[in-house]
Amino acid sequence: MQSLAAKLTFDLTSSGEVLVSLYSSLLDQIRTQEMAAFKQPQKRRQSSGQNSSRNTRGRAPSVATSTRSDTTSGSRYAASRRSSAGSSRSQASNHATPTPGARLERSASVASSRTFNGISERQAATEPPSDGLGLDEDNLSEVIMAVNMLPRGLVGCAYYVARDEKLYFMEDVKIGGPDVIDALKLFIDPTVVLVSSKCVDEVFNRLDPETRNARASVDGRSGDQTRLPYLLECRPNAEFGYEAARNKLVNLRMGQPTGPKVTFVVPGDIVAHEDISTNLEGGFAGRQGQLLRLAGWINMESRITVGCAGAVLSYLQRRRVTTYLPGDKAAASMFRVGTVEMFSLSGSMFVNADTLLSLQITSTECHPNAQNQGPASRGWSSGGSKEGLSVYGLFHYFARTSQGRLLLRQYFLRPSLNRAVIDERLDTISVLLRPDNASLFDQLGEMLSKIKNIRLVTANLRKGISSGLTKSRSVSTSVWPTLREFVFYSLLLYDHMTELAGGEGLAIRAKILQRFEKQQLAAVGTLITVVVDFEATREQRRTVVLAGVDGELDEIKRTYDGIESLLHEVTNHIAGNVPAELNAKINVIFFPQIGFLIACPVEADTGAGVFEGPINDPWEKMFVTEVSAYYKNSNMGELDERFGDIYGRICDKEIEIVQELGERILEYEEALHDVSDICGELDSLVALAKGAKQHNFVRPRLTDENIIKIKGGRHPLQELTVPSFVANDTYLVGGAGTEPGAAPFINHSPQPGHDGSVSEGPSMVLMTGPNYSGKSVYLKQVAIIVYMAHIGCYVPADAAKIGLTDKILTRISTRESVSRIQSAFMIDLQQISVALSLATRRSLLIIDEFGKGTESNDGAGLAAGVFEHLLQRDAESPKVLGATHFHEIFEAGFLQPRPSLSFAHMEVRMDTQASQVDDQITYLYNYRPERSTSSFGTICAAMNGIEPSIIEKADQLLLLASKGADLVEVCAELPGAELAELEDAETIAREFLATEINECQPRKLVDDLVTLASSTDGAS
Repeated sequence: MQSLAAKLTFDLTSSGEVLVSLYSSLLDQIRTQEMAAFKQPQKRRQSSGQNSSRNTRGRAPSVATSTRSDTTSGSRYAASRRSSAGSSRSQASNHATPTPGARLERSASVASSRTFNGISERQAATEPPSDGLGLDEDNLSEVIMAVNMLPRGLVGCAYYVARDEKLYFMEDVKIGGPDVIDALKLFIDPTVVLVSSKCVDEVFNRLDPETRNARASVDGRSGDQTRLPYLLECRPNAEFGYEAARNKLVNLRMGQPTGPKVTFVVPGDIVAHEDISTNLEGGFAGRQGQLLRLAGWINMESRITVGCAGAVLSYLQRRRVTTYLPGDKAAASMFRVGTVEMFSLSGSMFVNADTLLSLQITSTECHPNAQNQGPASRGWSSGGSKEGLSVYGLFHYFARTSQGRLLLRQYFLRPSLNRAVIDERLDTISVLLRPDNASLFDQLGEMLSKIKNIRLVTANLRKGISSGLTKSRSVSTSVWPTLREFVFYSLLLYDHMTELAGGEGLAIRAKILQRFEKQQLAAVGTLITVVVDFEATREQRRTVVLAGVDGELDEIKRTYDGIESLLHEVTNHIAGNVPAELNAKINVIFFPQIGFLIACPVEADTGAGVFEGPINDPWEKMFVTEVSAYYKNSNMGELDERFGDIYGRICDKEIEIVQELGERILEYEEALHDVSDICGELDSLVALAKGAKQHNFVRPRLTDENIIKIKGGRHPLQELTVPSFVANDTYLVGGAGTEPGAAPFINHSPQPGHDGSVSEGPSMVLMTGPNYSGKSVYLKQVAIIVYMAHIGCYVPADAAKIGLTDKILTRISTRESVSRIQSAFMIDLQQISVALSLATRRSLLIIDEFGKGTESNDGAGLAAGVFEHLLQRDAESPKVLGATHFHEIFEAGFLQPRPSLSFAHMEVRMDTQASQVDDQITYLYNYRPERSTSSFGTICAAMNGIEPSIIEKADQLLLLASKGADLVEVCAELPGAELAELEDAETIAREFLATEINECQPRKLVDDLVTLASSTDGAS
């Protein structure tokens, strides 16, 4: 008997003829199936009680002949439900005998860490749909971070990415602080955050500002978690212990057993002889051996970080215990730690939450569909929120794969300081946007849209979920079509990348050509194509094996198809014993797991069948439906004994074959994951290229010089909301440094300022001018252009030369909240304090109207002090863009002119003769050097509906203030009407005092006073 393994086995290192044949066959079969999808399917023939030749694929139920239930798993529960509803499927006669084949042979080279836990499809029929792809997508989306900070500022952090099965460590930060916690939170973007119960209070305040000093319970979670973008848990400090964490790491089994096997045992290690052979699978035996192995990957001396890793591993173990029953082998595939790696923040630009919010890099808003609204977190809800108006939002919808969208978001949250990485991305975008690659560029997006996240597929395959078919999920989204489509379009993508004009030096092209194992991909596609019958799978909604794969299975199917004619003869035989006067229509039906049954009509009065067998041999009633009663007799018993549950045997046999197919596919798991990750990287780069083309961005020039030179810069979001946008230039030069090697994150950079490569220019530009003239938009657009350049993305400008910038620090927006005890001005001070403490000569500071939240003299003094402090750094001065309305700091000479300080304003045009207030000022939004002397605040007030009398009074006070008048004295002067009233009152009082009350009559005195008051009122 010819085996399938013999048919599929070929030498992967032999000549390429076999590969080309298999590859061509795979392409032809997939193209044929895709073309057939557009054609109208033929109508199925209905059974009419006659013998008809049919195959085992789905057919309509028959009344006159035997039927079998349309169940995908063959479970007794599913069969009984369908049988009670009268939904059955008719049997078919024999068809042509296919070429016999043998079952799939299991490969002996399957790695021990790659297991395939088969789950019977007959059992899967009773499982809820939520055990399919949806739950695994949530699990794979989780990022668990543990962080701890000691009172002296020692910070450690470890996090686990479920999608990559990697546990990441960082070096302990010796002199850290709460700002490091914020940076880690933004860098990792976790879904779960674990903190120690003995962690300093400031960490809790940063992770959950609303609770402040209120701690979460040790074994529970803090209150209302829906207000946070992650799940915050406070765990006992014992889970962060160094020794316990080291023991957990020692027990991990990671990597593949390659190379020589070494037994490393020291005194104190108790290892039995049988344990040595087991531990050899990991390469070393014994505790010390495993510690040596770990020390080759991570720094075990970072005690705080190692303790955080132990807390992460404890959390993963708790999740496994609560998800699976004890002894379930599938638990090993959930949250498995495949590798450990070190990570560092030094290779990324430092940005905090204030910067991301102020520049609108990312923005999450509530989903407009009320049914999809929920917590904005991947781990909680896949559709609870949507991307709002943001810089990332300009690109993310161009990404076609889930892994590509995830990587693209990481690009925007982690701007790089590695020029090689940035230039690689920019070079790729440049090649993709070449005119001669236009057609190929469009095809790449279409091909990438067909490539799914293969890590999710293999995760389900390891658990034995091979179909994933439900009422709401079609066969096209199950494992086998997804894998076959992935292989096809990956190979197609390989061919297209070879045709990419000008792409010879691209890193992504080299990855595809070198790491796309065409032979292995073709082998995976061929395995699936020659085993799975996709047409029958679509009809029967379960994985069906093609004819010719297994001879025993083919024989059972032929017998099953031939039962129909046999049942027709048995039906005629039984019907002959039924009295003719009953005129009863008797059928013989087969139900999986129930067997062969006699069906006859039911009497409406009694609820029993019209005929229940001869008196000497009565039939045994099995069950009754609304229209039929089902019985067994000796003939049915003979059929049951001869054929048994033949449909169940077919399902069981196909399940075994499919399970072995899955084991064979998992041999190529690492290659498939590698291809999937590379496709995600290409997808993110294609999204950046499409966004650049859509919005007319240009390539920036990255340089080691500490300079920002932008020509025709634009704000990428503002220009989408206005009919026309006025572009402006920017020129800033940071400090040259006081010593060689002043930029530690640039190993190869020439020192600017020492070789004359950097031109002279200001390190600080202060902008003044009217409100609503575009100052804030200008400040933000410069910061956004610098930010996008470090992502490796094209920028909104005519040209841009950007020096590497280690930090972008902003004081633009104030995030006030009733849960924060700080006032708006105190929040402004905290932002400035962070900026001043972190800024280096390579940093960019954006300061917009600092000091406006307090008394004007104090605010002006603080603003002048901050600007003067930054200017006095000289060679270590950062690049600063500021805006202020405190003109007194210039007029009083608090900021002396110097080459490093420049002034500018946004141009406006005044027309004092205009009758309408709106026509008195025209905003031109043009960047102009020199300082503006007025903010035109009263005109802005008039344009926004303030009363004219208020505007007039304000203008008078401004004029007097400009002349140096005492405003207190001016405001103390009384108006003319009030002054006349006081004079009248004084006249009445004096007349009253001059009257001799004792000498006159009281009545006459009152009349005289009234007369005097009347005459005074009349005179006034």
